[in-house]
Amino acid sequence: MNALFSLPQSTAPTVPAAQRNARRSVRLSARQLLDIELGLFLLSELLPSAPADALPGLLLDRDPAFSARLNWTARQHKLRSRGRALLTHLTPDTRWLDLLETYVAVPVHLQAYDISCDRTRFRLKTEGFSRNRLTVLRKVLS
Repeated sequence: MNALFSLPQSTAPTVPAAQRNARRSVRLSARQLLDIELGLFLLSELLPSAPADALPGLLLDRDPAFSARLNWTARQHKLRSRGRALLTHLTPDTRWLDLLETYVAVPVHLQAYDISCDRTRFRLKTEGFSRNRLTVLRKVLS
């Protein structure tokens, strides 16, 4: 008789609480995702050989490639000015690095950029919906 009133047991494998919490903590808001990809886009347009963690230096005139800016076009100067206006909240190095770490940990299908493990290289993905996001990023800064 007790078998009729017992709750059915779940056959799904249980996930340890630590793994569930880790999965939950690897999330980015739409604004954070836009900020990261806008920052990477800005770096790729202005300092294509710079590492992914160089954005704060670019925004604050501390980048080691300062001499490269002497040869920038008017469009590149405009991109940097607009990027500085939109991304000033990312100028603390730790803020940008924390966002990069989170971005690398989100599911791959949400990322428009591939970033190397040591953060020295990054590149735009060529497949998927990221091409549309690149168009949006260009429009944001133009």
